[in-house]
Amino acid sequence: MNNKLNPWAAIGVALLYLLFVFASCFIGFLHPACWAYFSVLAAILAVGPYFWLAARWQRFGVGTVLALLVCLFCLATGEAGGLLSKAIILGGGILADIVRQFAGNDSRKSLYCAYPFLAIGNIGWIIRLWSDKQFYYDGAVEEMGQAYAEGIKALQTPGHLVAVIVLTAAVAILGVWLCTKVDKKSSKLLQ
Repeated sequence: MNNKLNPWAAIGVALLYLLFVFASCFIGFLHPACWAYFSVLAAILAVGPYFWLAARWQRFGVGTVLALLVCLFCLATGEAGGLLSKAIILGGGILADIVRQFAGNDSRKSLYCAYPFLAIGNIGWIIRLWSDKQFYYDGAVEEMGQAYAEGIKALQTPGHLVAVIVLTAAVAILGVWLCTKVDKKSSKLLQ
């Protein structure tokens, strides 16, 4: 790697990644389906900061650090309750780094394989929608009203969880492809 990573720029871009993931959650106020599928929006919004960091930090740790940042934010704000949520978020980051390590940290192609794991990990934020259905339903009634909660209930099927995972992965791959076309400077740092 010929390019040195500016630590202040890296911190700023990592915080931008967190901001995009967090901002994606707000779409859930529009409709229950937007909440259940927020990770699809997060995958496309947060790919830019990930791509930029991965191009400059060509070693293990990019996904892990970004996932850890999301976990710490969730802990600090009381979001993504439960150990399972944090394990999925952090696990997605670690898996992204493992995949990238085996595919080549300096490879553009490795990002196509690695980033979907990081993006899918963000589903951990709302995994209780499927793993603790009554808790989620009751919370939706309290925070958003009965009609919204009924919408959440309709989305609590295994089919919707599979759809969220598949769409998140597909959009993550699309996002990496877009970054290779738009962020030429970062793309040139990768093989």
